Amino acid sequence: MIKVIKRERKLKKSTALYLDYRIDGVRVQEATGLHIYPAKDERTKQLNKDNLLRFEKLRVKKENDLLNNRVALPVNKKKGDFFSYYNDYFVRFPTKERRASAVLNKLKLFYPKSILPFTIVEDESFLVRFKGFLEDSLSGETPHNYFKLFCKVVKHATKEGIFANNPAADIRMKRKEGIPKEVLTMDELKVLAGAGCINVAVKSAFIFSCFTGLRYCDVSRLRWKHISEGKVSMTQAKTGYNVTVDLHEIAVRFLPVVGRPDDLVFALPTTLNGCNKVLKEWVVKSGVNKKITWHCGRHTFGTNLIFYGANILVASSLMGQRSVKYTQRYIRIADSMKEKQIQLLPTF
Repeated sequence: MIKVIKRERKLKKSTALYLDYRIDGVRVQEATGLHIYPAKDERTKQLNKDNLLRFEKLRVKKENDLLNNRVALPVNKKKGDFFSYYNDYFVRFPTKERRASAVLNKLKLFYPKSILPFTIVEDESFLVRFKGFLEDSLSGETPHNYFKLFCKVVKHATKEGIFANNPAADIRMKRKEGIPKEVLTMDELKVLAGAGCINVAVKSAFIFSCFTGLRYCDVSRLRWKHISEGKVSMTQAKTGYNVTVDLHEIAVRFLPVVGRPDDLVFALPTTLNGCNKVLKEWVVKSGVNKKITWHCGRHTFGTNLIFYGANILVASSLMGQRSVKYTQRYIRIADSMKEKQIQLLPTF
């Protein structure tokens, strides 16, 4: 008769609950990620009661799976390395998400050892602490986005049988509003256009971005073949989505002399940091009192579209965004700009 029983393992601050069973004569003790804690208050007592109920559901499910031959021998989690698994995941499932490597770097900062055993990741408390680490070390929407990507890999590991149950299933992280980016009004853009800059290419490319919404990663690789019949059309490096924008007369004005189809349009410095350094100096010199980075050009484009009456669906399409929820932030900024304009009306 197949039987799955409960095993307990005393830890320093809790008691871990394990499933104990046999497959083909091989004994398996499988961690559930559930713990019982010293009952110091009513909240802890309730948590223990909930964990015991969850454990019993897992035990019954495992017993049924064994009876129906749906369980294979689990991998050796003590020897398995989650760092390697994470890397392998994005080799098998390539992504344009630049944050994939950034999440791994944060994970290695949080757990500064050469190997991260699956048994560590399987412990829900480890994930909760990593979540807190992200919230403490990052700001805006970034902690949520990083943790979401991390949990995606954990979920896949669960599907592959590395974890009996998804240890991240009950962990929630609220998405915080991103730090508002500065945007430039048309008057401020006019001031910038008239101000001198030590790098003409940076000046031209940034103003071009303010009237097309192109990110630095796109405008830095923009070639003449992407510009035709008064439009710029290219596949975005970040999302893989194609975007086509009619060129505003100011955008056209800041284009250099036309080159061959495969020539770069703008001869920019090789790094974003290099461009931002020039940009910062130029903005300060112009007298515009705002902290401007290259990505503010994209926000300027989106906000000015809404400010001057563009439909949100049109604005979303022109920016090559997958959902209008990303465009809605520009409505809030545009509304704020309109409120400031109202305050400029004279009184009597």
